[in-house]
Amino acid sequence: MKNMIKLASAVAVAFALTQTIQATPITGAIGFTGNVTYDTSSASTATEVTSWITPQVTAVSGTFASFITPIAPATFSSAIWAFNTATAINNFWQAGGFSFQLLSSSIVAQGGTAGVNGFVVVSGTGIVSGNGYTPTTLSWSFTSQDPKVGSNPDQWTFSASANSTTVPDGGATVMLLGIALSSLALLKKKLTA
Repeated sequence: MKNMIKLASAVAVAFALTQTIQATPITGAIGFTGNVTYDTSSASTATEVTSWITPQVTAVSGTFASFITPIAPATFSSAIWAFNTATAINNFWQAGGFSFQLLSSSIVAQGGTAGVNGFVVVSGTGIVSGNGYTPTTLSWSFTSQDPKVGSNPDQWTFSASANSTTVPDGGATVMLLGIALSSLALLKKKLTA
């Protein structure tokens, strides 16, 4: 009976060790809308956002839905965002207890005629964290277009979204499980000897 208690205790410890390494990634997507100002007079020639104006969350799914409701305010970094960048921007956006660190971004498509149908599409990657979840890699997408002909505002509308991608844990869980099972085998061998 004493050996069974030791074996059960060892199994419980091994199980606990494997559970502490489990990642709880952020899942789902989050969408934003609002206004921006550019460094030029058209989305077709812009290279950076110089300010964000009244950004808000428009849609959420997955983990985000537990903490954020649509039409919730969002805060974007006050730093100038160059579309083609490999420089990380901490707290690029924040909403509902989540914070996104933009790691890199680049222009995917840009064109049209300035002031008529100019547009820009930018994509990038980053890491979202918050609310007790494991930091998770996200893909980032941003689109904006020039307003109708005849209007000349100093701000443009934008839409953006971020979608979670799977983050492997690097095999640490499998390694700990292997160590735990090996330890159990050795313990069993010792107890039966």
